[in-house]
Amino acid sequence: MTDDEVTAFEREHGVSLPEDYRGFITTIGNGGPGRWGGAGPYYGLHPLHDWATSLWGMPEPNTLATPFPAEPGRVFSDWPSEVAPGDDDEPYCGTLALSDQGCGYLSILVVSGTARGRVTDNSDVPAGPGFTSDADFLSWYERWLDAVLAGATHFR
Repeated sequence: MTDDEVTAFEREHGVSLPEDYRGFITTIGNGGPGRWGGAGPYYGLHPLHDWATSLWGMPEPNTLATPFPAEPGRVFSDWPSEVAPGDDDEPYCGTLALSDQGCGYLSILVVSGTARGRVTDNSDVPAGPGFTSDADFLSWYERWLDAVLAGATHFR
């Protein structure tokens, strides 16, 4: 993507994408051909325009700008009912879809909230989403590259 395209996306959604992710989609790649996207963990990386894939409902104008309520180390007693108790509430606000893991699970990037820049998943376990140990998107992606180069057939 061009810087202008990313800036337009950020302006439209009221967010500033994490710098490492922004740099990746403007210099390395933004998804890829086919249904699942480009080179990346699991079934490949989604293009930015598929950001809302992890949402439970339809995106609202402020969905990305609304802080994601989960953060590393926080344990919920009943995720997502604690953070999205109403029928129209969105538990995955402040996130964008990165990669399909299969069976309805996705890796997601937090773009708003205290965990901004971290990679987690769209977990349905009561304790809440499980964050990776990676500091940011680029660390997560590089860990996948290292795993592939080492011959790994499964990424976690």
